[in-house]
Amino acid sequence: MKANKLATLLGGCVFALSTFQSLAHDIYIWPSYFTVDSDKPSQVSVDVTASHTPFRPDFAMPSNGVNVYGVDGKKIRRVGPYFEGKRRATFDLAIEEQGTYSLTYERGPSYFSRYTVGKRDTKKRLRAKKSVALAQMPKEGKNLETGKYFTIAMSYVTNQAPTNTVLQAKNTGFELVPVTHPADYVTGENIAMKLLFNGQPVEGLAVTIEKEAPQYQQQPQVFELNANHEGIVNVTFTQGGRYMLKVNHKKKSTDPEADYDITRVYYAFEVIYE
Repeated sequence: MKANKLATLLGGCVFALSTFQSLAHDIYIWPSYFTVDSDKPSQVSVDVTASHTPFRPDFAMPSNGVNVYGVDGKKIRRVGPYFEGKRRATFDLAIEEQGTYSLTYERGPSYFSRYTVGKRDTKKRLRAKKSVALAQMPKEGKNLETGKYFTIAMSYVTNQAPTNTVLQAKNTGFELVPVTHPADYVTGENIAMKLLFNGQPVEGLAVTIEKEAPQYQQQPQVFELNANHEGIVNVTFTQGGRYMLKVNHKKKSTDPEADYDITRVYYAFEVIYE
């Protein structure tokens, strides 16, 4: 997909279209319904996949990274049968209470090392921590750099009246916390989200938002914006649909096996047209 050289003014913020660079496929978790209105127990299918295109499954993800939290904030120990195919994995989530559920897929830490070799400084990459990379790379290798990666995919399902228990910050590590409730995302109104590291606002961090189905659009909507001094990202959408927010947080690592830590967050949500 080619990046477009277009900037769009939405809700008082300027968004520059860009591509989002990452080491591997993006990882997504998204429900078939983000909101449900049922007095009786119902089911919502949830997809877990890795892909370069929002809401288009490429590779299934295993079940051991899936976490579901009920409206009381407690982890639901058992979900429906988990089917892992080639391109997508899916399970059924029982919706039995009124309120908001949290869905996450978490992976990591994973180590990736990079170095250069030869007169042209050819770039090489290893899926290895620093000590292993040092042992495996050739003697002429140089500029070794190792990253320690954590990946978090997230989304929410709300049945009837929204609740806020699962939206509360844990104040540990890097987090994306909804300020506007996910069940209240509508066109023409400001939507706010907050970026935190150990409970403190992260200022100026770049966030990318992609609209679903870019393969069907002449100019795919890919927007980039920065968090303000309070760590808040504000956005107003003119079009309804499903969106994917992506953000990378990088910091110097305290792990002797890595130079830096990177947390990648992928947030799937929908905006209702009004």
